[in-house]
Amino acid sequence: MTEELNMDIEGTNTRTTQRVYSNGKGRLKISGAVQQQLKKMSEVTRLLTSSLETTTVVRTIIEAIPQLIPNVEACVLLMYDPTIDRLVARDSVGFIPETLKKFKLKPGESMSGYSFLQNKAAMYSGEQIGRVGLVTLTPSNRALQQSLTLVQAKSVMCAPLDFKGRALGVITVNNFQSPLAFTEFDLELLQSLASQASISIENSRLYEEQRESLVKMEQLNQIITRQHQQLETALHIHRTLSGLALQNLGLGAITRALANILNKPVAVTDLLFNNITGALPVSGANESGEEEEQTKAEIVSLSRRASNQNDVPEFLENDREIYPIQAGNDKLGYILTTIGEDLANPDFAKVAIEQAATIIALEMVKEQSIFEVERRLRGELLEELLNGTFDDSFASRASLLGYDSNCLYWIILADIDDFRGYIQKNELDENQIAVLKRRLLKFITGQVTRNYPKSIITARSDMLIILLGIPRISGQVQSYERALKSCQEINIQLRAEFYELNFSLALSRPTSELEQFKTRYDEVVTALQMVGTISNSTQMIDCNKLGAALLLLKLSDRAELLELVNNVLGKLIYYDHQHHSNLLETLAIYSKNNSDYLATAQQLHVHQNTMIYRLKRVEEIIERKLNNTNDWLDIQIALRLIQAYPSLIENIR
Repeated sequence: MTEELNMDIEGTNTRTTQRVYSNGKGRLKISGAVQQQLKKMSEVTRLLTSSLETTTVVRTIIEAIPQLIPNVEACVLLMYDPTIDRLVARDSVGFIPETLKKFKLKPGESMSGYSFLQNKAAMYSGEQIGRVGLVTLTPSNRALQQSLTLVQAKSVMCAPLDFKGRALGVITVNNFQSPLAFTEFDLELLQSLASQASISIENSRLYEEQRESLVKMEQLNQIITRQHQQLETALHIHRTLSGLALQNLGLGAITRALANILNKPVAVTDLLFNNITGALPVSGANESGEEEEQTKAEIVSLSRRASNQNDVPEFLENDREIYPIQAGNDKLGYILTTIGEDLANPDFAKVAIEQAATIIALEMVKEQSIFEVERRLRGELLEELLNGTFDDSFASRASLLGYDSNCLYWIILADIDDFRGYIQKNELDENQIAVLKRRLLKFITGQVTRNYPKSIITARSDMLIILLGIPRISGQVQSYERALKSCQEINIQLRAEFYELNFSLALSRPTSELEQFKTRYDEVVTALQMVGTISNSTQMIDCNKLGAALLLLKLSDRAELLELVNNVLGKLIYYDHQHHSNLLETLAIYSKNNSDYLATAQQLHVHQNTMIYRLKRVEEIIERKLNNTNDWLDIQIALRLIQAYPSLIENIR
């Protein structure tokens, strides 16, 4: 048995072929240099098979090549990247690293690309390097080639990383001294090393893919676990909140439950950021009654801050403290909280708020539906009552909405002054207008029925209509005082709660008969119209104090009223206008003070003699006596009409 090897004779650069013969006992005679190379090859193989990290395998190959193959001064391992269809350097020795990172070869380009494309080892020297290596380079790579190494290579070997007939990459080695630096044996050794390297690299790749797969599976498992926990949390929160809704405990209980779940203050507002309800978590409550104040301090401030935003959608998008309440495509309001960035588990908070928003939306829709049905029934009842079209069943039907025939009823009208101007100023859409009207009606209903549960409250256009039911237990005088006080309280409450709006109020005379409601309503509407002509500020008028003027206000012909005022006070009005005096005001205050000239003088800050002179001058101008009963009655009526219709003065001038 014989083998033929191409090798260097130890200690020389002479090329020779040495035949090694069997000695009959299975032993081969090979040189010491070859023995060292084979031994090193065995060590490299062992190192390659001992690691499953691609980076380590590549580094081992690059470090082993100069030790395994003599005269190697530079080497590089290029791996094929199918995503860019290029050979990319993974590791190298003897090349400029910064330039090598930019050096990417197409399959077939230069000597390395050709060896990869043909999947065949090759050796080049002398002119072959220029002819095969440099000519085929792209212009960009040719420019980089000059700075890859300090000098031009004289000898080059390329061996593909062949794995089962498929090239994974290529190993290229350079010598810069001699065109005869490498032998055929060196090329075979390089190819053998490349083949072993391809197996190790493929094993490393498979191992890394498996490891990445395990990591992804672990990540997926964590995601599934987290989603399962979120689902369990969502179900628990849903059961808790929906249970409160099914028990009909209302928005307050649901809001308190959400505050306890988040351990943060929570508020529910309407579309205009008006507070509907709010709550603190149990940990924020105390026995000294500070919970309500603390809730207002922490939550109402949120609603005010939100309502001051010029662009609410952008504000909501950039603020994690405000969450919309949706019912289909319709927005009903907002959930406000103070979770901020300090919450330990924001995902939990998000799940809790989303579940709460759904339950709150259902609760708001339910309450709104009930409210709208009751409002419609009250409105229909009112129309029947005020139109006088009710039948015998009216009393029984009205009793279902709170009417009690044993009560004395007073009609209170509360009208929004210049509501159209308020809408235009704040650019309210129809939905926001409806929200404001519902809130207004709910507020007044709660305030009135708390003390007078037999009252009926409804709305007509921009006006609230309150049928204030006061039990007949007290006399009519006491009932009137209670009705007047209630009207005054409503005025104060409206101004405090809806501070951006102005209201005009009017209180009717009492009635206990269904047939009188229409008359009382017409009277109070007329009085309310009179309030609107006096001032733009909040006013209240009491029909019980209008006296005879109330009858005159019912006249539809204003010309007759103008003629009456002109006949009685026309000359005095003209005199004041010509002389810039205020005798008409003096007369009005004198009438208000029940003809007490001393009280009138004190109120006008004049001497009593001056007061007497002024009154005599008034008598001279109007040609009437203030102490004459008939004259004084005419003067009183004319003054009331001027108070009701100030524009009458303009027509007289």
